[in-house]
Amino acid sequence: MEQVNLSSVIEQAITRFNRNRIGEKPPVFVTLSPVLPQVPWKGSALKQFLQCFLYESLLTSDASAAIEISLRRRTLLKDLTAFVGIQPTYWVQVRISGRGLRVAEQVIEDHFNEVGYRCEEWVGVDGSDARLGIFGTIDAPNLKMVFCLESTRHRLKCDLLLPVNDVAPVPYLVESAPRQQAQRH
Repeated sequence: MEQVNLSSVIEQAITRFNRNRIGEKPPVFVTLSPVLPQVPWKGSALKQFLQCFLYESLLTSDASAAIEISLRRRTLLKDLTAFVGIQPTYWVQVRISGRGLRVAEQVIEDHFNEVGYRCEEWVGVDGSDARLGIFGTIDAPNLKMVFCLESTRHRLKCDLLLPVNDVAPVPYLVESAPRQQAQRH
């Protein structure tokens, strides 16, 4: 398992974008979870996908509209866990959103294909502006990434949801052990 520092991947994509985009650039606001550890992931596909997707999203966005990127840990998402059919310890959410984003399902599928993931399905819900894509590998059926596209009021939200199976407890989530009373002699 490779340990992926998602904060660093986001920073590298933004730096590359700022260096390569010619002309005006959209303002980019980033919110990172201060306690999110590195994410264990098989291979380099996660890092490659995230760098490529963020870079292209920033490069093709409207310069007059702000872009927001956030990274946070999510507790169990019961509906999603049941739908995808895996039982992670927790989920990690990377969101990029803004009025100037230009992202299509086919572009997302192409980025996933480049790193060895295939689209298992895109689903939508009647009356909802959201579409959910599930991506997996042939050689590791339980290794999945979930992508959600939601367009509301001319604002596009793109969520990459990563199921994480972490055997090491995260210090801030572990309850302190009950104190044992000293025995009297």
